[in-house]
Amino acid sequence: MSAEADLRVQVAAALLTHDISQAEAARRLGLSNKHLNQMLTGRAVLTIPWAERILALTGMRLVIGLQHDTQPRP
Repeated sequence: MSAEADLRVQVAAALLTHDISQAEAARRLGLSNKHLNQMLTGRAVLTIPWAERILALTGMRLVIGLQHDTQPRP
């Protein structure tokens, strides 16, 4: 799974876990429900700033880290 796809899944799961519907999140963010849905399904780009805004609705924040690749490169 790509990093962007993983981010989309995590953000959508945060909304679900905190019982915030996409329609409610879109209203609070000043977005159309359609555009928020497109960001969460990959039909529009979910940028880091938008992910941060969406997660803020749930009381969460985005943390980005690095880790060593444990798989040898060919």
